[in-house]
Amino acid sequence: MIPELKVYLSKPDGSITWNTDWISEFESPWSIFQKIQFTNLLNKRDYFHLFGTSETIKKKTIVGARNHNLYSMPSFDDNRFINILGFSLKKYNSDVIKNISGFLNDGGMREMQEIFSGNWYWRKSLTFCCECLIDGYHSILHQFGLFQQCPFHQKPLYDQCPNCSAKYPYELFKDQTYFESTLTCMCSHQYKKFNRGVSLNTHWKAYRSNDLSDKLAIQWLSLNQLQKSNLSSVYLYPHTSINETPQLLKFYLNYIERDTTPDHYSVETSDHLKRINNIPYLKGKYIRKNNREFENINTAKNHITFFSNHQNIVMSEFQIIRNSMFSSVAKHLRRTILKKHKSCIKRYTSVIKTKEGMDIPICPYASAYVKWKQKIMKIVHFYDVDAIPYSRTSFCSENVSFLGYLDEDPIFDIMNSYLAKFPTKKSNYSYISWLISHTYSYLFLHLFKLYLTDSVDKIIENKDLTLKETILAFSFPGKLSDKVQKFWDQNNLNHYFSENELICPYPTIRSKRRTSNEESFHPMQLALNRDRSHI
Repeated sequence: MIPELKVYLSKPDGSITWNTDWISEFESPWSIFQKIQFTNLLNKRDYFHLFGTSETIKKKTIVGARNHNLYSMPSFDDNRFINILGFSLKKYNSDVIKNISGFLNDGGMREMQEIFSGNWYWRKSLTFCCECLIDGYHSILHQFGLFQQCPFHQKPLYDQCPNCSAKYPYELFKDQTYFESTLTCMCSHQYKKFNRGVSLNTHWKAYRSNDLSDKLAIQWLSLNQLQKSNLSSVYLYPHTSINETPQLLKFYLNYIERDTTPDHYSVETSDHLKRINNIPYLKGKYIRKNNREFENINTAKNHITFFSNHQNIVMSEFQIIRNSMFSSVAKHLRRTILKKHKSCIKRYTSVIKTKEGMDIPICPYASAYVKWKQKIMKIVHFYDVDAIPYSRTSFCSENVSFLGYLDEDPIFDIMNSYLAKFPTKKSNYSYISWLISHTYSYLFLHLFKLYLTDSVDKIIENKDLTLKETILAFSFPGKLSDKVQKFWDQNNLNHYFSENELICPYPTIRSKRRTSNEESFHPMQLALNRDRSHI
């Protein structure tokens, strides 16, 4: 249950202008500091002098994101908050965060570079409800990534100024950097208009749990320990954009009710999230082969080892799975969405132009498929995609990572998270094989979808395959004998491919044929033409 505010309140020492009646439930440290600033005209340095740890106070300059972090608040002494404010601000803030998200699992999938564990679910930018700010209130609930609207007003949350579009970091920032005064942006936009001629008590409206109106938020805040324990077994795909996946809250809430339909579970939302059960121990050719011994995965550190990859038979088997899934997905695309565009692909890889060397229209499906295959197989030139044998590509034998980046690769993250749960000591890796095979197939399809959009170049340059508005998650059981479950938004991809039909410049069979005014400018063809001219 959510911590009760009254437990954290006491009597302030009166050293500053302050009243514990001004404190609301779920109020963020940022909001508290704004109130202190207004009533006492303090600057950032004053906060550290009043509430900082003994080490912080000794510093001449207090720089770095760590010192200004309002989630973990490492530079502040809670005893000073208790004495001066009559409020255990640091502990209350920490306890609220732990109760809201502490049970959620980043699964070891992502090593947080931020200050506190679980930051994945909490927004880096100040996110606010304009209605709340009018009352001089900002809630820590606004910072929680699963909440897409204000739990009190059910109004949209914003992370930038409505006037100048400035974004504010969720931290104790320096005066005159983002705000020129209390709740007033540097562009002079006032989130709240103050009247200093009235009593201070009239400036701040009290918010209580009874004021919550969002049903999903109320349901989340009311989770019991058993429900939280169930959710702790869910491992979300490590590069999911929490803020851009609005259906995630419903997914989690539906997950804890899965026992009502254990055999054929389906989340009844517009997203149609589905679940499949794996065969606990696959007996395919990838796992058990005659006269082969499997090396144990590093169980001391519980993670996949990257060293001596060619000597590691297990990793070699995983390479076979990866390569097989890629071939299967490529065939699936050519038989379905690309069925009518095979000639377009041939035209594109043959570098067809007019005889004068002028470019001709390129089929968007052909372009997406060739670039998709080129990226995954690490082929330098797009026109070699269908010319270089698959077995000769570095993709075929390099490693098991998805795009070849060992750092924060989603495949390794998922395998490591499973090993953290169940260190593998036997020569049976069927669970991991099942995990990576299904993850590969989903990511290969998702990457192809990205190549049909304008955002793909940015994503690939960042070496980060981010999932937005779609869910890929796994549920690792409480014991090894139980089944691993996969959750994915299958219809998200199917709907995209069916509803976002692109215009092919060659709609008929006849138009796809090479005309008398077209010829191939493929480098190999140009070389052959030059040789013939000398005969």
